[in-house]
Amino acid sequence: MARNKSQSLGAALVLFFSVALVIVVTWFSPSLSATSTNMLFRLRGAFSAPTDVVIVAIDDQSLQRIGQWPWPRSVMASALDKITEARPRGVGLDVIYAEPSSTDEDRRLAAAIARNGRVVLPAQLYESDLKADSAVRATAWLRPLPEFANAASRLGHAHVLPEVDGMAQSIQLSKCDDRASRLWAFGLEVVRTAEQIPAEDVEELPGLLRIGPHRIPVRDEASGSTISGVAIIRPNEMMINYAGPAGSFRSFSIADVIDGKVPGAAFTDKIVLIGAVAESMGDTRVAPFMHYIADAGAGGREMPGIEIHANIINSLRNRLSFRKPPEWAAFLAALAVILLSTLTIRGFDGWRQILILGLILLSIVFGSLFAFSRFLIIPPLPAMLTGLVAVIPLLLNRSLSASRELDLKLAALVSSQKGFLPADNPVGADYINNRLALGLPQSLAWKLRAVDDLTTRLLTRMSFIDRILTSMDEGVLVTDLDGRIVFVNREATRIFGCGENELVGANFSDFLIESGALDPFQLRKAIKGMADGRSAQFEFEIQGAEQRFYSLLLSALTPEAQVSPLDNNVIGVVALVADITKRVELDRMKTETLQLVSHELRTPLTSIRGLSDVLIKFPVTEDESNEMLRTIRSESVRLSEMINRYLDLTRLESGAQPLHLTMVSCQELIAGCIRHLSIFAAERKIGLSSQVTPPVPILQADAQLLTQAVNNLLSNAIKYSPPESEIVVAAALDHGNVMLSVRDRGFGIPEDARERIFEKFYRLERDTTSSSVGAGLGLPLVKEIVERHGGQVTVESVPATGSTFTIHLPLRQQAISMAMR
Repeated sequence: MARNKSQSLGAALVLFFSVALVIVVTWFSPSLSATSTNMLFRLRGAFSAPTDVVIVAIDDQSLQRIGQWPWPRSVMASALDKITEARPRGVGLDVIYAEPSSTDEDRRLAAAIARNGRVVLPAQLYESDLKADSAVRATAWLRPLPEFANAASRLGHAHVLPEVDGMAQSIQLSKCDDRASRLWAFGLEVVRTAEQIPAEDVEELPGLLRIGPHRIPVRDEASGSTISGVAIIRPNEMMINYAGPAGSFRSFSIADVIDGKVPGAAFTDKIVLIGAVAESMGDTRVAPFMHYIADAGAGGREMPGIEIHANIINSLRNRLSFRKPPEWAAFLAALAVILLSTLTIRGFDGWRQILILGLILLSIVFGSLFAFSRFLIIPPLPAMLTGLVAVIPLLLNRSLSASRELDLKLAALVSSQKGFLPADNPVGADYINNRLALGLPQSLAWKLRAVDDLTTRLLTRMSFIDRILTSMDEGVLVTDLDGRIVFVNREATRIFGCGENELVGANFSDFLIESGALDPFQLRKAIKGMADGRSAQFEFEIQGAEQRFYSLLLSALTPEAQVSPLDNNVIGVVALVADITKRVELDRMKTETLQLVSHELRTPLTSIRGLSDVLIKFPVTEDESNEMLRTIRSESVRLSEMINRYLDLTRLESGAQPLHLTMVSCQELIAGCIRHLSIFAAERKIGLSSQVTPPVPILQADAQLLTQAVNNLLSNAIKYSPPESEIVVAAALDHGNVMLSVRDRGFGIPEDARERIFEKFYRLERDTTSSSVGAGLGLPLVKEIVERHGGQVTVESVPATGSTFTIHLPLRQQAISMAMR
């Protein structure tokens, strides 16, 4: 009980620690969340960027051909005019022209912006001191020159701030300075310009920003800005769904655009973004795909700001922005993982425990990836993984408890097996108890040594006992106090014709009662008496392929030798089942012999004695004397035939007469039997014929015994057939079996007697009143001969029409080959 309380307290502490760790990860470690999001980006992989967003790049090639930055503003005006000719849907010029240049240059650029009519220019927040000696700092918008701002369609802020891990994962779609001058994001304004969405069609809803037909999930919690003096009214933070690493969008060098090398169709009805991609210009950010290698040279590059704006535009227009569940949802998901992992550790052991924990881990990873890719949800992966990892101490705690419990069980096992272990055994009860006194679980090597030593001795003793039980000719069953079988030996399974799995666990008394072996009242009474230490003995029979007889001895099972007969410390019942079929058969043979001597032998002997007394004591005529002598001879023949048949049958049943197998031709066997009984048949005016269907069957059998069997069937047919009838002896092959049949046209056999005609000394009522000589041993002898050859004998009969006795014998392989020649 104390150990269970200790384990429960340990589990509760581990759960508390797990929940606390999840809270720390969820609320105080945002870098883990950012890192997991980057990992999900890379696991998901890149997808095809839209073709209606085109980048005109200020790249290294352009810097080499046009010159170092900044360029004359007429260069940008020339590029804008080329793009304007193609009639794009919108243009985002990601360059802040806040400082004046020459008047002509500024005028030319402003005119180019105005001619396009759909150019969006960026603005940027900057900090400045209100006073030179003041620590108070103010923020203001760094806007383009008024002529550029007035010529542009809209202004948008170009701020994309990195997360705690340096990754640019989100953007605030709205920002304002300390004078509450608010600007929407540069990419959002490009979309509004391209799709002609008016200002009144922008609506801020809880957790959602509606811009025309677009519904953008955002985080709208007000928070402090990283820039002092700036209060964000509503950040409208949107997670950016990056299409891939740098270079994913279609791009043209601005130098090629100016030189007319890019066809105008490349910009027609498309959103065109103009910005720096050259690394020397420094307008780059770390993006999630920085270390993603889609092809050679794609990894290790920061993403230019203009491409980040392209990904923002793609996320806005195609509804690809991510949704991030609230922190309480992340906590609940982690708590569910903790509970599921805890139940797995508490409810399973071994490989099942490891398998289920592995499945939980795979479900977290692949489920998060599926939610990220398919439903655009950023799952709380760090919190769930933390919940899974935090439960590991619970697994360790259970392992330590199990190890300690194993030590205690080893000690109990050694104590219970004192009689089996030698006195000088190093792993004794005192040795184990001394080690356990330290309180800590013992080492694995110590456990293995103790278990190995105990196992060796126990297995030796068990093997010895098992050999004894297996070698016994009697069946042994052991039951518990409830009567359920807990042990059976091999002989018991053979006796009852059941597997060990069927016997073990079954109720012993119900099993015997259902099989019809014993009387239910007597058996239950005997088993109930086992509680008083009494034993009981029964005899029963089991019907199967052959009838078997058994004796059942029930004895009480006690854990150890009882000091006093009054001790009723009974833990079960031992049942000993012995095969007594031979003894029963011997008793039956004695009974049959007594019946033979008392009845069948007495009758002819009485007749012989009576007639011989008449011949001796009284004068008789010659005719009467001859008649008496013939009767004496007939009775002596009957007596001799009866004794010979009984002796033949007894020798066969006891196995004293072995089979002398030879190759026997069925045609020759039938011909010999007909010759032998032809005179007997002629005396009764009965015809004999044979019918052998080719090919001629050849048997491997005992010729003398098989001839005796056919002779018995044929002589019976002659005895019980009317005159002027015919008997047919036939032989044929039938699917690998030989069929020898004797068909008569006699009186037939009643249906209720067909099962008994093969019993010893059984004769039909008409036979006992007829003059036919017989003792009821012929058909049992035929049956025994046929079964010794592995066959069977059957009878088909119609009263007043005739009977057909058929011997079915299996062919040996060599006999089949000879028969087919």
